[in-house]
Amino acid sequence: MILFVLGRQPEIGLAEIAAVYGRQPQLAGQQLATMDIDAVTALSAANRLGSVVKIAEVVQNNFTISRDHLAQLCQSLFAEIEGKLTIGVSYYGPKVTKKSAIDLGRTIQTILRNQHHSVRLIPNDQSTLGSATILHNGLAHNNPKKVELIFTSSLVAQTIYVQDINAYSFRDRRRPRRDAHNGMLPPKLAQTMINLAYGAKRQPADQPVNLLDPFCGTGVILQEAALMGMNIYGTDLNSDMIANTKVNLQWLNRTHHIDCTHNLAIGDATTFDWQAWAKPDVINLVATETYLGRPYTDTPSLTELKYNITACNVIIDKFLHNLSRQLPRGAGLCVGVPAWFIRDHIHHLPCIAQINKYGFTNRSIGANLIYHRPDQLVGRELLVLQKR
Repeated sequence: MILFVLGRQPEIGLAEIAAVYGRQPQLAGQQLATMDIDAVTALSAANRLGSVVKIAEVVQNNFTISRDHLAQLCQSLFAEIEGKLTIGVSYYGPKVTKKSAIDLGRTIQTILRNQHHSVRLIPNDQSTLGSATILHNGLAHNNPKKVELIFTSSLVAQTIYVQDINAYSFRDRRRPRRDAHNGMLPPKLAQTMINLAYGAKRQPADQPVNLLDPFCGTGVILQEAALMGMNIYGTDLNSDMIANTKVNLQWLNRTHHIDCTHNLAIGDATTFDWQAWAKPDVINLVATETYLGRPYTDTPSLTELKYNITACNVIIDKFLHNLSRQLPRGAGLCVGVPAWFIRDHIHHLPCIAQINKYGFTNRSIGANLIYHRPDQLVGRELLVLQKR
């Protein structure tokens, strides 16, 4: 069994895991999910999971934390290991405190020393260890002497993967062309959107994947799709954005030693003919962040908000109509559209309620797939669609 530690918005993580592995995970806590797969399968897609912080292999289920059980656990895991151990402890649970994790770690350290091991315990500054700490101390690199143990109310798992935050930061901050004015899609979210779109795709597995981003901006989604080995196509109404994307993809080729062939064009997403442009290839996957409307730093009046929603809705309505008639049956999509968090109410685009009229099946009904930070007034609602 595998334990997934999810990011800040677990609903998005659950949806992404289901899309990537083709089965529904089981919620095991506020930010935890389990799935009955082996470690090799879990790791095969680990570095493309944008919303999963850690992956761990369950070593004991129905576990109760007591000194006797901890002694048995340490014996089973480390009896054959020689040399100094480096141990980190993360303790997940709604009522778990930093002190609880520290006490648990010290108990394990004492038990291991009593079992004649030399032990270095990674200090906790909260109840769980962060990705940076795990990476810095090498606790997820398949080294039996360097281990993070994850405890929940009912199981123990050993970390086998942690998100490489340094790689994400490099791809995000070191790109030569960035545009803060138009908003910057995080590479993690780009990965998630691609995975959600792919999970909605219902076409032969051996068919080439040709991914389109019709609002490509500076090319973050195209960048992540290229790293996944997909054929990439990007358009944008703004010629400067196309120029920026080209520079960024050339940079990606150099820094990551890949040879991604990119197809870029200036085009209005409400009228552009992508299939004619892409021939003889067929676009069968779409991941994109559409127009998010006017950015807000202060809460707008309801009149101003209504005007903004209407403007966005007109553009996205025309875009979806244009896109739908060009896609083959079974094509998968993840479309990021704006959702406004104003005065304790979430305002959605009106066109979402009528998604069927565009010829799409909404596969995200009932899921709270809105990427949003508490200090933001505008979030990204992720529509996972399949062409009928």
